[in-house]
Amino acid sequence: MAVECARCKTLNSDSAKYCSECGNALNAAIETLKEIPDSILRDRVQAIIGQHYKDQKVVEIETTQAIATRLLDWSKLLAFFVGIPIALLFLILGVLGIRTNNDFSTQIDKAKKDVTAQLTAAQAVAAKLKSEGDSLAGEYGKLRAQVSDVAALGEQYKTLSKKVDVLGEKLGFTPTSKISPEARGRLETSFARFQDYVKDLGYRSTSDSLNIDVRERMEFGSIAYYDPDKRMMVIDSKYISDSPVIYREYMHHVLYSLGMPNVYETTIPTYYAIESGLAWYFPCSFVDNPKPSPTSTSWDLAKQRPFSEVRPDVSSSLMDGTEIWGSAFWELRKVLGKSAADKLLFDAWFKLRPEEVKTDRGVSFVRKLLDLDKTHEAQIRAVFVQRGLTF
Repeated sequence: MAVECARCKTLNSDSAKYCSECGNALNAAIETLKEIPDSILRDRVQAIIGQHYKDQKVVEIETTQAIATRLLDWSKLLAFFVGIPIALLFLILGVLGIRTNNDFSTQIDKAKKDVTAQLTAAQAVAAKLKSEGDSLAGEYGKLRAQVSDVAALGEQYKTLSKKVDVLGEKLGFTPTSKISPEARGRLETSFARFQDYVKDLGYRSTSDSLNIDVRERMEFGSIAYYDPDKRMMVIDSKYISDSPVIYREYMHHVLYSLGMPNVYETTIPTYYAIESGLAWYFPCSFVDNPKPSPTSTSWDLAKQRPFSEVRPDVSSSLMDGTEIWGSAFWELRKVLGKSAADKLLFDAWFKLRPEEVKTDRGVSFVRKLLDLDKTHEAQIRAVFVQRGLTF
């Protein structure tokens, strides 16, 4: 007899315990027994879920309580630290006499009045300083004007000093001098120009008088000479219009302005030869002519005579030495240029001592030139070497 499955309605043999289609138990008792574990399992699951939910709630509550406790502790700690400064503030205010809101307002008003008073005083001081500053500015302007005036006076003083300097050595003429007013005027004008030239070289004149004695007859056949004891230039009346002759005698005055040599003249002929050569060179350089007086002198600085022609005596030093040394200086002028050569020779002379050239034929003077102008050392040395002066 076939047995119908209660689940899928499939017919199975009566000996079958489970449906061949869905596997359902064909015996009702077995199905009942099956449902019992399912019921028990469901109840157990519900119990476990309920217990788990209960434990979760407990954890949440405990966590919430812990958080609340921690926040409470933090709030107490914050209140403690915030309260300390507030308490100190109230304590300080109490010491200052501020115990109520009214006291605080009173103190603010008092401070405001004090600050206002100080500000007013500061403004008054600032106004005073501004007034004094304006006054100082005015005084400063006056001082600047005075400084400008003083500077102008200084320049005027320099100009006046130069004029006085020139006037200090303005030509004077002895009562016995025979010279026309026209010739005298021309001589004074040209002489003043030459004085300016020498001053530019570095000469500083004195305030003593400087005279010219014009003579009809000269001693020893000379045409002019300088007398240092009388500060007087003596000149033959026939050469009074020959300006370079006067310039030469004035250069003796300039070159010996520091004093005449203290040694006996015959022992230093080279010193006199150099001085005589310079005394003629500077007038020639001033008029830019190596032979400016063809009628009064025979010296020609364009010649190239050797130093061996200067004999070791004063006479040869003054005659031969003038042209030989003077021509060497003129050659140096060609090499260096007028201004540089004139200044170099002038400065070197005032560094030379008579004893230095007593036995060296003038080498010491050339060394002075080389010391003063190292840039043109080779050219300077060559000028003197080619004339036979050995170093």
